[in-house]
Amino acid sequence: MPALLKNTRCLSLALLLIAPLALAKGVHYDVFLLAGQSNMDGRGKTAELTGELATYAAPLPRVVISLSTGGLNRPLVVSKGFEPLQPGFAGIIGKAATLPSPQFGPELGFGHTLAKAHPEKHLLLIKCTEGGTNLKNDWNPDQPKKLYERFIAFVRTNQKTMEANGDTYEIRGFLWHQGESDAGQPAGVYQANLTALIQRVRTDLGLPQLPVLIGQVYNNGKRDNIFADQKSVVSTVPETYLVESAGLETWDNGTHFDAKSQIELGARFAREILKQDHRAKGTNPSS
Repeated sequence: MPALLKNTRCLSLALLLIAPLALAKGVHYDVFLLAGQSNMDGRGKTAELTGELATYAAPLPRVVISLSTGGLNRPLVVSKGFEPLQPGFAGIIGKAATLPSPQFGPELGFGHTLAKAHPEKHLLLIKCTEGGTNLKNDWNPDQPKKLYERFIAFVRTNQKTMEANGDTYEIRGFLWHQGESDAGQPAGVYQANLTALIQRVRTDLGLPQLPVLIGQVYNNGKRDNIFADQKSVVSTVPETYLVESAGLETWDNGTHFDAKSQIELGARFAREILKQDHRAKGTNPSS
């Protein structure tokens, strides 16, 4: 065999072997943004993920999470890049600012429910939270060097990471759970502030129709104004959806969801996303 032909065949074989590796480098992510105070940060106890909840204690393939929690009134904790979804991506309460935390938020139920419905997809959850924070000041987009600014910067950092890795992505939704710290305000104030936050997120990310899912605060009898304002936002702002808290339980005095309810809350967020998918395709969710 002539040397030139032999070398050409060897080169062709090498390219065939390398090509799949090059194609496999980048993945496409469905991206979901999660933000809010303690019930989004997560106060579900990892130690309670036993029995029927044990499956949520293990890492979940094809679902990764990037976390930034604290930084305003609590120590800032940031995860190391994209990590497999599992318990522990929550704020540290009364301990050193290191991960994993002994707690988790609704991201577990959310990620598991979506992964079960779409096992072929890669999901990235970008979570930015801090417990005990209010919307009026702490998350106010017009307040510099506070949580809104940190949230947008964190989203953009993750976008740059995906682009540097050769990944593609689509931001599919914004999950918001917050309001307990604003319960003392007059009716209508929270509605105005949440409407402004949604508009600013959509503007800053260049996504004018970004679906926004609003997690309903727990009804302890002292948050009627937040209940009413959350419903008013959904009725007046396009592409916003209320994720109800009815039937969920707390482990404290009526504020923080317990482990089982955190899982169910996340699943409700996911089911709302799946409803949107079916509406867009003109199909029935049960089909």
